[in-house]
Amino acid sequence: MRVQTLFLAILPIFAGCQTHRALRTNTVCTTNTLTDLNYQQIMDNMARFVHNPSSMPSIAIISAGTVTVGDQKAINGSATYAPTLAFFQQQGAGMPIVNMLFNPNASRTVTENWSMMPVTDIDNVRRIRCAFQLVVLNGGQTTNCEECLTMLKRFYLGETDRMECEIPTGWFMVGGKKDVPKDACHVGHHCGTYVWVMPGGVEGLTRFTMNILELAGGKPHAPTQTVVSTYNKDGKLESKQVTTTEIDWARLERARKAGRGMELQRQYVGPPMINPDLFFVPH
Repeated sequence: MRVQTLFLAILPIFAGCQTHRALRTNTVCTTNTLTDLNYQQIMDNMARFVHNPSSMPSIAIISAGTVTVGDQKAINGSATYAPTLAFFQQQGAGMPIVNMLFNPNASRTVTENWSMMPVTDIDNVRRIRCAFQLVVLNGGQTTNCEECLTMLKRFYLGETDRMECEIPTGWFMVGGKKDVPKDACHVGHHCGTYVWVMPGGVEGLTRFTMNILELAGGKPHAPTQTVVSTYNKDGKLESKQVTTTEIDWARLERARKAGRGMELQRQYVGPPMINPDLFFVPH
């Protein structure tokens, strides 16, 4: 009885030593889901376009995430003076008429979440739609209203000779639910249409997923330079300076002549941590 009481008393104390280990474990597990989430939305969209190439993609960028582990521990003890206790009810000879009560309490709260920002910019949606159509239709497109290949070449300036790397084809298989092999690495479905990737097609899935994320960001692959224009008194804006970012066409031409050996410095703008369109304050 004394050993059990002592164990219950010190249990909450030792529980706090495991908080940092639980935080580390949950953080690693949560981070591992990031790749799976990106793969899964690509596979589901691929099934959507296989079912109907005229569809519109549904893509979201994971912009932030948090992992929180909180441990709470408490122990309460109370002594009750009870002179009327019988001998067999007494807890040892040291405290024959004192009843000791312990109430230990330990709890853990784990919170894991990802913040997602849906792609709503219409130009980015058009480029992503074209990328899926080119993969599903092997270089074709549903209509001539949007020149998909031309649109993507404008985005991948300086890398148009590598379009087969940016938009890989032939890395997935199509069928029904019963056709999906048990050893398929990734599976997506839409309206009864299933697509899956075998181990040999993971390279194509990975390259296509990374390129879709780049298309979702909306920043073209081209070197840029900052141009500062100063207006004098004849231009009505004497002291105002206008700074714009333009494509460095001279450097782009040098990169094309140099071939693949010359790396292009790309400029990316990270998505905001909070989507202002989804933020509101309840009344």
